[in-house]
Amino acid sequence: MSRGRPFLLCFASALFVTASTASAQVILTLQNATASFSQGGYSVSATIDGSTAPNTGWAHSGLTQNDAAVYETVSDASFSTYNFTISNVDTINPTHIVGRFRISATTDDRSLFADGLANGGAVAANWTVLNLTNLVSSAGSTLTVLGDGSVLASGPVPSIDIYTFSANTNLTGITGFRLEVLVDASLPNGGPGRAGNGNFVLSEFAITAVPEPSTYALLGAGLGMIVLALRRRRRG
Repeated sequence: MSRGRPFLLCFASALFVTASTASAQVILTLQNATASFSQGGYSVSATIDGSTAPNTGWAHSGLTQNDAAVYETVSDASFSTYNFTISNVDTINPTHIVGRFRISATTDDRSLFADGLANGGAVAANWTVLNLTNLVSSAGSTLTVLGDGSVLASGPVPSIDIYTFSANTNLTGITGFRLEVLVDASLPNGGPGRAGNGNFVLSEFAITAVPEPSTYALLGAGLGMIVLALRRRRRG
């Protein structure tokens, strides 16, 4: 075996590992969680701290009003597919689940929104409502997309629930996401939560992104060229 072949074999192996794991989702790091309103004793910042401990998260105290939480992305995001998780898993406050919500994204400068305040925070920006698909409730709730792009939960109210869903977008350079909670006549006390008084406790909000298929194609093409070169060397 020539001296160059061990290097090529190692490089090909490394490229194969990279290509085979490239489909793993990218975790988006969020910062400066901000809300228009938060129940006293609860902080919207707890929705991105990686913990689902009971009695923590974004809560609403049963007020029948629309509100929003916004988050900055640490770095600009330019993916076409995003996957979201809304965890409503506060076992001390069962049934405190988000009842109606909507997700939007912005490319505005980060200095214009998300000032980190839990009440009266800067939530205004040029928001684009995302079209949500692949909606799943871990507890079997029915999640219905409404005409305004929001999602309404219905059916028997479980003690805890986790919503997962996806969104495709042509936006590039995304600097932030908005999670709106919205009132609805079908929810207890008008919502926006599913608890008896319309409250919710949102434990954690997380987003991942799917790398572009073009990346896989490039890696695959590079791997194919290296394998072909190795075969030619072997024949020689």
